[in-house]
Order: sequence, then C-alpha cells, then structure tokens
Amino acid sequence: MSDQAAVSRQTFDALSRLLERIAPWLVEVGTWVFGGLLAVNLVIIAALITVGPVDTAIRAAVAAFGCALPLEVAGMVLLRLSKDVDDVRLEDIALQSFEEARFPEARAYFPATGQRGLERKRRTRLTLGYASAIGAASLALTLTGMVAALWHMGAWVAEVSLGTALGCLVLVVLVFVHSMPPESAAEQKLKHRSRTEPSTTRKRPEHRGDAT
Repeated sequence: MSDQAAVSRQTFDALSRLLERIAPWLVEVGTWVFGGLLAVNLVIIAALITVGPVDTAIRAAVAAFGCALPLEVAGMVLLRLSKDVDDVRLEDIALQSFEEARFPEARAYFPATGQRGLERKRRTRLTLGYASAIGAASLALTLTGMVAALWHMGAWVAEVSLGTALGCLVLVVLVFVHSMPPESAAEQKLKHRSRTEPSTTRKRPEHRGDAT
C-alpha cells in the first residue's frame, strides 16, 4: 500500500470516528433546523392563502411551501425517533420483555450483544444521511417559495433579497475560515516535506548488454 493510499484510509477512518462522536449534536442541530423551517413555512403559507391565487408567483410560492412542509415534518420525526430509540435502548427493553414472557428463542430475533452498538452506529449514519437529503430539499423549496412570494411584490425585491441571502452565506463562510487557527510550524514543515519528497521511489531499469 502506497503512502498516499494509507493517508487516505486513515483520513477516512478519522472522519468516520469524528462523525460517530458528534452524531448526537448533529441530530440536535438537525431537529432545530427542521423546526425553524417548519415555523417559517407555516407563517408564510398562512399569509399567502389569505391573498389567494392572484398571480403565478403566489401560486408557485404556495406550491413550494406546500411541498416543503411534509419534508420538514418527515425529517424532524426521523431525527426525533432515532434519538429516542437510542436514548431508551428500545432493543434492550424489547428483548427483556420477550424473555420475561418466556418467548421461545427470543435472542434469535435480536442482534447479539456485541452487534447492538454497531447497529446503533449504522442506524445513526443512515438517519443523518437521509435527514441531510431531506433537509437540502426542504431548504431549496423554502427558498424557492420565499423568492416567488417576494417576486409578487416586484422582481427587484426578490433579486435584492436573494442577493442579500447569498451575501450572508458568504459572510458566514468567511467567519468560519478566518476563525480557523493558523498553521503551526510542525504542520507547515510536514506539508513542505510531503510536497518535496516523492511518495514512492522508482527504480531505473537495468540495461543488459548483448551476449557475445
């Protein structure tokens, strides 16, 4: 295995371990995000319904918000159930209940003790993956609905609002980038060495003379 492949494998392993450790925090943040989107959609769609289908922009906004609402509810329920199942240890309680009822071969229907932790981690990864996809779709629909609703007031209003939103996104990214700690001397030395030294040493082919 080459040095680059080993570094890539170790990086992937480190990121996987990091994801496992911050998974509870990601679930909490995801629940908060879905709750905020749901509140915004309910408030705006209630106001738009009173306006009525006066033009295409309003109809497009209501359609976008109406499609985003079920996604946000599904994402919130998915994250909430995943967290609650892990907190109450539903599998352990269910196994204990079946054993107390003297159900025949109850353990055969449940993962082994050593596999339950792995199953919880796998379930958490799947939940976060699906929740991320649902969150991206609901956020896109919410932004589409907001732009369409503002377009009803005027095209320039929607353009200014969208530009402001993009500017805020760039500002947040810049804050995170500038808040990162500077590179240490050891890190700079390590990067310089990785650029100057070849990862593998190639051997020159040996030339054999013709037999006389």
